[in-house]
Amino acid sequence: MLAVRQSLFCISLLLSPAVTSSLSVQAAEVDQFSTDPALLPPLADATVLLEQEVNRRLQLAVDRANRPVLKPPQLRSGSDLHYPSCEQERLYDALAWQLARPVIGQLETFAEQNPHIERRSIPFRDSVYRDFLWQQSPSLVLSERVAAVIRVHGVEIGTDKLGHFFTEGYSYFEVTDRLQDSVEEGVLFGEWSESLYFGAQTTGVFSYADLAANLNGLRFWNRILAQHPDPLTGLGVTPYVRCDHQRWQLTEAFSFQGYVDSAWNESVNCSAFRSLKLLQQVLNYQPVCRPQALPQNTYGPWQQRVLNPSGLRVLPDSLQPEVILVQRAFMQEVRLPKGVLERIRELRQQLELWRQQSSLTEAGHAEAIQE
Repeated sequence: MLAVRQSLFCISLLLSPAVTSSLSVQAAEVDQFSTDPALLPPLADATVLLEQEVNRRLQLAVDRANRPVLKPPQLRSGSDLHYPSCEQERLYDALAWQLARPVIGQLETFAEQNPHIERRSIPFRDSVYRDFLWQQSPSLVLSERVAAVIRVHGVEIGTDKLGHFFTEGYSYFEVTDRLQDSVEEGVLFGEWSESLYFGAQTTGVFSYADLAANLNGLRFWNRILAQHPDPLTGLGVTPYVRCDHQRWQLTEAFSFQGYVDSAWNESVNCSAFRSLKLLQQVLNYQPVCRPQALPQNTYGPWQQRVLNPSGLRVLPDSLQPEVILVQRAFMQEVRLPKGVLERIRELRQQLELWRQQSSLTEAGHAEAIQE
């Protein structure tokens, strides 16, 4: 028990308290590696159903943002109600309520549960992650949560990518102060969260496909009011919502076209793993990885940050949390306390050493029991 407490203490120093309190539900992985998709019957495309649900929720959010509110008693004269006049904060709050739920997004749940959406599911015990121990991958092993695969706009993706698109895309939107600041700040935030609580430190997997969905989610949220050019193309876009006669109106239907591409598919935009041991455990099951199918000339200056042409590999040093933290501090013009980066590096290395030692101990116990 002492070793367990020490390990959780190390994790808590690397992650925020809010994150460590929900390790078992925060992050899911998808297994698109186990079988060559060319050998499987294609899934029925779920695009129409998903787009209908998104547009339904967009309308609900617009209606909520236009809803009158009760005036304070001291301001009531004639009418007790105040009709908001295209208040942006109310609109974004309503949209986030409908589309950007933390932990597991609404569209992710819809895709996992709707009986009319065809899915391909692989239980954790049959997945390429089956040999991971809880010390190596706490949130994945403890929850055994492996996302299902669906087809959207002709591309097979994990349902978790819908959560990344809407929820993490909204995080990018907020981190960049709704695109008043650099897109780079959003990309760095995505790399930071994927290196920590949504990936490498909790599941052991750093997903480039998650980053692709996140960045496209930023594009979606920018297009709500289209107050800035598209962050990838630099071109003007038409808004989904306009202010008309002091009321928000949904004027453009949402479509996944232009957002979803093969970069969302983890068997194409393949993941990196926190350690060589984790990578070897996955490679034992001969995973299929096809980086040659990655989209070309799509992600502009972030092409090398969002796409992984190298295939399955160990997470490079450039994507360790302390390295990303330096870049985030530079972007935000924050001076980090002396020694903090070295301390984070030491904690990460100590945690990895504990993981290796405890995994060997657990494996030894298992062998002794079998004998």
